Amino acid sequence: MNVVCIVGKSKTDKSGVMEGLIKELKSRDLRVGALKYHKHGDFEMDIEGKDTWKYAKAGADTVAISSDVKLAVIRKVKKEMGIDDICNRYFSDNDIVLADGFTLSDKPRIIVADTEEDIELFRRGCGVVAVVGKAGSRFDDIKGIADKILEVSII
Repeated sequence: MNVVCIVGKSKTDKSGVMEGLIKELKSRDLRVGALKYHKHGDFEMDIEGKDTWKYAKAGADTVAISSDVKLAVIRKVKKEMGIDDICNRYFSDNDIVLADGFTLSDKPRIIVADTEEDIELFRRGCGVVAVVGKAGSRFDDIKGIADKILEVSII
């Protein structure tokens, strides 16, 4: 399983990039997980219009959200899973996991940026798969970004 983070400042449409990539990677017959970092403590999950809801609607096979006080996972299943399966299989059978946020991780990343300063802020010495936004590729080049993800991933 490969993990790619989508990072950038608030209100830069990271969720739009995530949704587009989920749909595109799913169209290529990949199992896609979506992981959201929530920096504001407690949260509710699967609320219409929220990012995790959008990711599930876009077709993600697994959706999770994490904060310093809670972790929640929604996973499509064909039959009821036992507790051991749930604990051992959050994302292990996904080909790729797209993580919204997690700017402190060392994972490869797609940076959503308006300026060169934003790029440097979110690079953090990590591999950069693509830069999207005013300082990089257009938001509508989802196929090109997906190609770049697959070039750097071992799937």
